[in-house]
Amino acid sequence: MKSILILILFLPLTSISQNEKYSSFSTALEETEKVKWLDLNCEELSQFSNSIKELPHIRSLYLTHCKLTELPKGLEVLQELTLLNIQGNHLSTLPVELLKLEMLSVLNLRNNNFHELPELLIGFSNLREIDLAENNKLDFEQAFKVLSHIENLDFLYLSGNKLTELPVGLSNIKKLKELHLDNNPGLNFKQVFQVVSKVESLRILVMSDNNLKTFPENLNELKQIEGLVLDNNPNLSIKDLSLQLHDLMNLKVLLLRNNNLKSLPSDLNAFSSLKVLELSKNKFSEKEKLRIQDELPKTKVIF
Repeated sequence: MKSILILILFLPLTSISQNEKYSSFSTALEETEKVKWLDLNCEELSQFSNSIKELPHIRSLYLTHCKLTELPKGLEVLQELTLLNIQGNHLSTLPVELLKLEMLSVLNLRNNNFHELPELLIGFSNLREIDLAENNKLDFEQAFKVLSHIENLDFLYLSGNKLTELPVGLSNIKKLKELHLDNNPGLNFKQVFQVVSKVESLRILVMSDNNLKTFPENLNELKQIEGLVLDNNPNLSIKDLSLQLHDLMNLKVLLLRNNNLKSLPSDLNAFSSLKVLELSKNKFSEKEKLRIQDELPKTKVIF
């Protein structure tokens, strides 16, 4: 998945291309050399072990929302696989055969039944992105011990996990660049910022859907952050936030979508160093939109 910061700064949506998606073996087996992306219909899972070996060039495989308790056999033949999406199943373990997928870089385990994070993940030298969202039964202290040994991990999704604190082991993930903490409204953000401030590589922090009103004063410890995503927090005090933005000297992108905003503070100096300010799905009048654009001429303001 592309970084939020990269997408907003450099890539218009029309420029993002995808390989053609195949959703059935019957169609895919007619064009075996062309198939790079297979989003398999759950009803065809019974054919998987016998048919998948005919599609060795798959790079993205989706086996989602199929009520799987274990993965089908035969995955190890996909030597070019870089993305495996198995979200929305009932998985609690992963087979050791997955280690043969040496090119795997993106693994989506969202909305499964993991109690512990499989230690075999440490063996994936190219793994960069893991989605652990909506795994409420996961032992996160144990999980972070595993995550800290995944050498190239730089994207981590922990959305919707009913977290109240972040394990201090987060600071041991040395290359982490983007962290998603959205939909964890019980988080102690003072503790979160204490932990996150020690992750020197972190550049993007997502805190949408957290019923945020104000931030603790140690928000100013996040000196390394370049992108901050605060969407869907309709009770957020934009006045208080603006007073704290001055201390985030490296902040380039701020997303405040769908926050029920009608205006920004009269003094917009705190926003003047931003490259992008995303304000779509709010309630600004045309007059207020013009004022914001006039006072932030060097900022790309999106309504």
